[in-house]
Amino acid sequence: MKRLILLFILTLFGMSRVVAQDNNPSQTTDLKAYVDSLSTKLNTLQHDYDYLYCSHEINRLQFELKDLMHDVNFDSNAILIKCFLGRYDSDLYSIYRSGYNSQVDLYDAFKESVEGVQRAVRLRILSSNFTQNEIDVLMNGCETLDRCLSALQSALDYCELVLGMYRDLK
Repeated sequence: MKRLILLFILTLFGMSRVVAQDNNPSQTTDLKAYVDSLSTKLNTLQHDYDYLYCSHEINRLQFELKDLMHDVNFDSNAILIKCFLGRYDSDLYSIYRSGYNSQVDLYDAFKESVEGVQRAVRLRILSSNFTQNEIDVLMNGCETLDRCLSALQSALDYCELVLGMYRDLK
């Protein structure tokens, strides 16, 4: 992005020198039209970059949250199977508890990331000229992130419940 801006500035500087050397009015208007065209293209590129950045960050976090939720559900099911078999193992319980604690830590980190991405998306919405459709898509993505966090919290609560059941087998 910085390269595009630098290229644009250098192009403007080079063109201003050409205009200064040749005072032909028709070339001056052609140059102004060309600069306006470049400016429009630059604005379009900035708009597209902002939208793609926001949607990429939303989709990346959604994928990572869903992946963690699947891991938590898998662990919960494994613990639940051990509960049904009625076999308690203190070492295995320690491993399950440690895994659960690290998943809770990941949840906390993801929660901060989600809040940061949501703030960034809102700022980009305010500073860019997104269409109403693009704004709706991005805001729906932010709401989906909230629902993913809520589902992950529910999965963690269930895992903690199952861990308690397993602990009570001893």
